[in-house]
Amino acid sequence: MADVVVIGYGPAGAAAAIAAHDAGADVVVLEKTGAGGGNCRYAGGFLFDAPQAADHIDALSFGRTPRDVVEAYADGLHELSGWLESLGATIEPFAPPPGRLPASFPSWPSFPAGEDIRYAVVGGGEGRRGEVLWRVLDGAVRSRGIDVRFDTPVAAWTGDGVRTAGGDEIAARGGVVLACGGFEGDAGLADAYLPLGPTSPVGHGANDGAGLRIAQAAGAALWHMYGFFGWFAFRAPGFAAPFAIDFFAPGFIMVDNEGRRFSDETGFEVHDRLRALSTYLPDRANRPALPSWAVFDDATRAAGPLNGLLGTPNDYTWSGDNAAEVEAGWIVAADSPQELAEQTGLGAELVATIDTYNSSARRKADDAFGRAPETLVPLEGRLYALPTWPGVAGTTGGPRHDAMARVLDPQGEPIPGLYAAGAVSLVWGHLIDHGGGLTDAMVFGRAAGTHAAGRATPTGGVATAGGAASVAPSVGGER
Repeated sequence: MADVVVIGYGPAGAAAAIAAHDAGADVVVLEKTGAGGGNCRYAGGFLFDAPQAADHIDALSFGRTPRDVVEAYADGLHELSGWLESLGATIEPFAPPPGRLPASFPSWPSFPAGEDIRYAVVGGGEGRRGEVLWRVLDGAVRSRGIDVRFDTPVAAWTGDGVRTAGGDEIAARGGVVLACGGFEGDAGLADAYLPLGPTSPVGHGANDGAGLRIAQAAGAALWHMYGFFGWFAFRAPGFAAPFAIDFFAPGFIMVDNEGRRFSDETGFEVHDRLRALSTYLPDRANRPALPSWAVFDDATRAAGPLNGLLGTPNDYTWSGDNAAEVEAGWIVAADSPQELAEQTGLGAELVATIDTYNSSARRKADDAFGRAPETLVPLEGRLYALPTWPGVAGTTGGPRHDAMARVLDPQGEPIPGLYAAGAVSLVWGHLIDHGGGLTDAMVFGRAAGTHAAGRATPTGGVATAGGAASVAPSVGGER
């Protein structure tokens, strides 16, 4: 028996466990794999905030997330840096290096309050920023002596606790928090909900929709099932996960498997690259033929590692100038468009596409897709190509939850004792950006853990800035 059971040990699960423990609850965390961290370990580690964050998030959600949930998220964003500092984190402002693709900052400056977005990362450690953040969260869980059980998948929610895949039942006096990631690792669910064609997860491969299935069995309503973020990705032979691909110079185009361009390659928000696959129009000859191909010049090859924007769960470090991948045959190299067309099998259509693009680049006018003039660079000299597929870093859909992270039924009523936080049920209603997965995980993880603890303990509480707790009122007649 425990006061609070948390399913999943990534940033949402860790935040829920810490908040529940600090509110006086006895906590058990169940993680299906042999290690914690989830997608956080492969993430860029970005945190964000803004004075008018609620207006900005509401606009990005296209009205598909209730305003009170958006406002709860925004309030949690304002508290997040202080809470992380209370756990020992060093918060550093982030400013991108000037003039470097692929990301623009702020991500959506034309949206309400978009110019006021501020970025930060957890600094002071070795490795990727997401790894640094995870070490802070994991250290806080360990220092509190919270019971974390690895290699313990959960089969079902029982109404007053959980049943593990091994048949053990653990009661939860206060509640169960679903914090076990999205469904990008389940090919059937990804095919059913995501508008991308064949996809692969480029992050934590164990995000297989377990939380979604548990919530559905409990009678939960769903939201945001269409949502995702990710990158074009290269499927390397011998590696379980594809490598997310992006560029650090403008000398590149994307073509479909018939050699035709299909979008403004530089016009998408950095988390939203794959939306280019929905820009096919009936007045153009291109169609969604996969794999797509990244075609680029020598300056772009030398500008930085194609797999350098975020981590991938493979035991491999991509070379800084991509030369090792050319040598390995992953990247096709050629001395002319004709030779590249022969080696890729894209034929005369690729040659014509490069010729048309180069003409546009010299005129600084992309008549086909309106790409910004400063990004138009002719593809000349030695050329390269890489086949790519949709690589999903995370999904947003799952059980609908309220401002306190309580899972809701189709009538909008809380399912007593069941909560959801993080990628199992992200607050983002349409567009996700700004490191939104990490901040969502911690904000609603804290809310879920504190509220669940309040159902199990006499005093209860809601999370406040710095991680303290105040008495939680009963909402809707149910704690």
